[in-house]
Amino acid sequence: MKVKRKIRKKTFYLWLVIIAILLALYFINKDWFDISFLQRFVDDNKFLVITIYLLILTLIGLTFIPSTPFAMAGLLLFPALETFIINMIGIISSTAIVYYFTRFLGLDKWIELKFPKQIEKTRKALSNKELPIIIGWSFFPIVPTDLIIYVGSSLRISYLKSVTGVLIGEGALNALYIFSFDFFFL
Repeated sequence: MKVKRKIRKKTFYLWLVIIAILLALYFINKDWFDISFLQRFVDDNKFLVITIYLLILTLIGLTFIPSTPFAMAGLLLFPALETFIINMIGIISSTAIVYYFTRFLGLDKWIELKFPKQIEKTRKALSNKELPIIIGWSFFPIVPTDLIIYVGSSLRISYLKSVTGVLIGEGALNALYIFSFDFFFL
C-alpha cells in the first residue's frame, strides 16, 4: 500500500514537472507548438473529429482517467465555447454509462462487498446532502468524478440528482479550465 502511494506521489510530481516544462517551452518559443495542420484537419473533418472526441470523452468514465487533459486538448481542436459544450455532452454521456453500467455489470454489489466500510461511511456522508456532495466532489479536481457516480449508483441515488450534481460541479470546473486557459494561453 505504501509503495503504491509513493508511486502515485512520484507520478503526480512528474506530471507537474512535465506540465511546467511544456508551459515554459510554450512561452519561450510558441513556434514549436504550431498546430495549424491539426486545425486544418479538424476543419476538413469536423463531424468525424467531434464524433471521435465525444466517444473518447464518453468512454473515459469507465477508466477513471480525468477529463481535464481532454478539455485542454479540445481547445486545440475547437473554439472555447464549442469545447465547453462538447465536453459537457461527453460528461453527461459518460455519467450515464458509468451510472447504468455499475448496476448492469453488478459492480454495485462488488463495490459493497469489496469496500463495505468506505461504502457505509459514504452512505452516512451522503444522507440528506447528496446533491451538494456530488457537486463538491465533481468540482474538486484531485478526486475522480466517476467514483462518486459509481458509488451513487450503488447507493441508488437518482440518476437525475447524480447528473445534475456532475453538471454543476464539472461544468464550473470545465468552464474555469477552458475559458481561463483560452484567455491566458491561446
